[in-house]
Amino acid sequence: MTHSEIDELILRRLSAGDANPILVADFQALSLAPRMSEMLSESVQDRPVFQIDPIGVLTGSRRYVPLPELAATCVDEFLRFGADRGPAFVVGHCSAAALTLRVADLLASSRPVTAVLVQPAWPDDELVADKFAEYLSKFGKATRACPELNGDPEQVVAEMEQIFRDEMNALAASRDLAGSMAAFSDLLVWYRGWLAFLLACRNDTSTDRAAARAAVTVMSDSPSTVTARGLSKDAYQVCELSTPQPAGKVTRELADIVAAYIESH
Repeated sequence: MTHSEIDELILRRLSAGDANPILVADFQALSLAPRMSEMLSESVQDRPVFQIDPIGVLTGSRRYVPLPELAATCVDEFLRFGADRGPAFVVGHCSAAALTLRVADLLASSRPVTAVLVQPAWPDDELVADKFAEYLSKFGKATRACPELNGDPEQVVAEMEQIFRDEMNALAASRDLAGSMAAFSDLLVWYRGWLAFLLACRNDTSTDRAAARAAVTVMSDSPSTVTARGLSKDAYQVCELSTPQPAGKVTRELADIVAAYIESH
């Protein structure tokens, strides 16, 4: 896959505007629910909104891309869109927090940038293994263990994919579902891409930040326990969400809260 093909998959412009841009890291779930970026593009109409979706890259020919490379690609393409002046906001929900922070720090070398981490989650061994088991269960009652995560990342993702493929083929054979293999294959590749992204976040253990680092705001309904990996408590601002939010889900209310914060700053 060429660099330009990666760019095309990783970044989209959702709305126009002359004011300070908003860059949102979010991913297409297996549903028709609106994404944070889409809802912000409707709520904050005077600002250009850009959407980062690295899962498109990770469901292509590359099984694994390290987080710093994903972040650098996002920044390069963002600047090529002409969004190279003025303050910017980089928004990330849940597991997008690590990518959001890296993108924001890279952009902060040449402009004021605020990273807005919404209900941040920091993927670790447990989360990756739990997601692997959850996706594996979609193909039946298989109980195969998650591959060892400390090996070569490309090989780890390849092993995950092969386990899914074995169970998918077994399910299709047992239920005479040969005609559904294309749909199963699309699902398998999406699972692989999401696990590859979580693995990249899990592997991104460096706490070094760019010298001209971004300001960081963390939005959470659990302000006393929320953390930002690699940052001391005095390195970020915490904004308490007014009402509890469902874990891992983007709601219209949550998007409106983020939009109001951006508008007020």
